[in-house]
Amino acid sequence: MTNVYQRPQRPLEAVTERKERPALRTGALGRAGRLAMLPLRHAGRTAAAASRLSRAAGDQVAARTAEQLFATLGELKGGAAKLGQAMSVFEAAMPEEVAAPYRSALRRLTDAAPAMPADVARRVVAADLAIVYGTGWRERLVAFDDTPAAAASIGQVHRGRWRDDAGRIVEVAVKVQYPGVGKALRSDLRQARLLARVMARLTKLNVSGLADELASGIAEELDYVREGRIQTQVAAAFARRVPEALAVARAAGVHEPPGRTSVTVPAVYAATPRVLITGWLEGASLSTLLDGRTDLLPAGWRELDSADAADLAARLLGHAIYAPAACTGWMHADLHPGNFLLLPGGRLGMLDFGAVAATPGGIPAPFGQLAAAVLAGDGPTAVSLARQVGALAPDAEVDPQLILELMQPIVATAAADSFAYSRPWLRRLMAHLTEPRFAPAMRKLTPPAEYALVWRATLSAAGLFAQLGATVPTRGFHLAYSPGFRGGNPRYGCGRRTVISVPAQRRQPPGSHSSRRGPLFGRTADSGSAQVSSEGSGAQPAGPRP
Repeated sequence: MTNVYQRPQRPLEAVTERKERPALRTGALGRAGRLAMLPLRHAGRTAAAASRLSRAAGDQVAARTAEQLFATLGELKGGAAKLGQAMSVFEAAMPEEVAAPYRSALRRLTDAAPAMPADVARRVVAADLAIVYGTGWRERLVAFDDTPAAAASIGQVHRGRWRDDAGRIVEVAVKVQYPGVGKALRSDLRQARLLARVMARLTKLNVSGLADELASGIAEELDYVREGRIQTQVAAAFARRVPEALAVARAAGVHEPPGRTSVTVPAVYAATPRVLITGWLEGASLSTLLDGRTDLLPAGWRELDSADAADLAARLLGHAIYAPAACTGWMHADLHPGNFLLLPGGRLGMLDFGAVAATPGGIPAPFGQLAAAVLAGDGPTAVSLARQVGALAPDAEVDPQLILELMQPIVATAAADSFAYSRPWLRRLMAHLTEPRFAPAMRKLTPPAEYALVWRATLSAAGLFAQLGATVPTRGFHLAYSPGFRGGNPRYGCGRRTVISVPAQRRQPPGSHSSRRGPLFGRTADSGSAQVSSEGSGAQPAGPRP
């Protein structure tokens, strides 16, 4: 690490007045051209693979397609990289013959090379901190590492040292926004439907709405002041003090699965429109576990076998996803592996709060009530709730039984004490949702804008659990964090337990795949995941990704 004052600095006035050239390529025509070619190349290569006689040749074509697609996204960054990261949680739904090369390329996209030179990053930091702290900013940011620690779609992270309000020097992550990234984001996301077609061909999942959601949230994601405020609020969900929403659940006889206080959100020290300074987290990306690189895991993780490590990670992820939504009014909506760190002691670090779903008052009650109605086999109530949340038009005619059959595999994950997720399960779920008999109902089911990010986060969570191959106490999360599921439907109270009997199936560690076909939608499991993390205390110093 180098002290920012060991080298000659430009006068502050010159630094703050200089207009930065965009760090990213922003020309709409050039960026759109790169993006527009991707689906065409993918289609050509997929057709070529189908005509090959050998499986090896097809695998090579799939690998080259992955390299082309995600290398281009990584080079462009901006909205291109952001869409690629958002799609990454659905790679578990891809056909297995192409999943491996795409998985590798997606990991590299998350860890993409920096796009902003150090001198540009220093100028952005100086300009923004000077507005807040005046010339005194030099007494706050006492060290700044020129080498970025991480880079992603809209900014990059540098390690530094910060003098806090009490005069203590703390290790920090300095997230710096790329100059010109706003223009690049808007350019890319206008073309994002082209990329959505690529994913649709591979997963049979319609992700066109995902591009629309990303486009609508551009301005908010670019506002680091807002992100810092939300990050501070989210941290309260993991404090030792029991949040009010959980106190209500406990009064009803429901206790959340263990591990809530083992999730860490870095403290926020300073936030400006283009610079966010937070505590530094030292750990390994969740992708390290997904890739089976157990030798790189920190203490508290590497001692576990692969199945127990996957179960622990998924359980902590469950808290990271649902606790803030229930307790603070914010739900993380950018659930790719790069936004989670495995910390020493079997803990989990949670990063990047630019993309969040607002859940004022907690997880909307109709979501839980709808799940409860489907599990109870109550078709008319399910249809009524779908109309209530705006997912079904008031005048739309739909067969209640068809709605039950369509949604049952989704909510079955909360039918018993725990559920075993897997890549084959997710692929079967995607195939189920695209069955022709459900087409009339699917055309009429359109979640309203205010719930779109909640749906995205829920599906993304299932994608992460499937990538891990974990057994997750999903029912326990719903009972604790969703009042609607817990007791909003009079036909489905807390005391009633629904169990789906299916054949036993051996769990597979992350990254491995069974050749045996299990039951259609996975299995439930009465045995809980390994209880290896304590309800330990508070935050550790931390280092996020952008």
